[in-house]
Amino acid sequence: MTIRNESCCPKRFIAGGLILAVSGIFAAVGLHEAPSLAVDREHPQPLDGRVAGGSLMIVGGGAVTPDIRRQFVELAGGSQAHIVLIPGFDPPPGGEQRLLSPWRSSGASSIVVLNAQNRAMANNLAFCATLKLATGVWFGGGDQALLAERYVDTAVQDCLHEILQRNGVVGGCSAGAALLSRVMIREGDTTPIEARGLDLISDAVVDQHFLARNRLWRLEQMLEAHPSLVGLGVDEATALVIHLRNWELRVVGESYVVACLPASGTHPSRIEILKQGDDVMLSQLRRDHVAYHPKFD
Repeated sequence: MTIRNESCCPKRFIAGGLILAVSGIFAAVGLHEAPSLAVDREHPQPLDGRVAGGSLMIVGGGAVTPDIRRQFVELAGGSQAHIVLIPGFDPPPGGEQRLLSPWRSSGASSIVVLNAQNRAMANNLAFCATLKLATGVWFGGGDQALLAERYVDTAVQDCLHEILQRNGVVGGCSAGAALLSRVMIREGDTTPIEARGLDLISDAVVDQHFLARNRLWRLEQMLEAHPSLVGLGVDEATALVIHLRNWELRVVGESYVVACLPASGTHPSRIEILKQGDDVMLSQLRRDHVAYHPKFD
């Protein structure tokens, strides 16, 4: 298996294709980019009471840009950060050093690779000792079914919740991004196959490579099965940062995040396109959705 330093999966689109994909979504739902995405900090509405603080960084695949990596390290504590990398596959001999290579210049205090080869290892207290000191954990790309089989409902998952409670950060790219939500898309090109993820996000479901692989229909099917959730489709070379204390969403990177709000009562389904620099509360998106009354000619 080839290990890639700057990406967690192959880049599968060109700029023109990306523009067409975004335009197609706008046309399909009859919406334009949200006119106002200011953060409503006066009325924060936490959606997940289990987590006192901390952040998530969800990267949709493709290139992990230096800016994305730098901001992850900042969320983990900058020069005081202790970062653990967990790959989404079993590295070959010498592969761990290649995984570490792009992180060496990040300025973190320490960076190590942990790879549980089975669930028993993920439940081993000695294996988890490094996570007890970590301020940031990064799940790499690969196979989310493998990641779920090894880490969901184990001592490692408990450690991740503890990291967030002490204001650390957990991130993931591609397969590592899909793993973070409670309801996880395990596989399926058009029809999603569901599995249980790490439950770091209980109120949303994540889909990655979103525009590059035209996955709007796949995510919409998940929301039909789980109408209480919000869909978060993150494109390649793009990160969605979620501050869990108040569910503030911020976009970093080259492409877009698509927030999909399912139909509810008399309200049809709706999407919001978030771009680099956008900053919005998920609770605000929900309120805007309830207040939205489409006009038909």
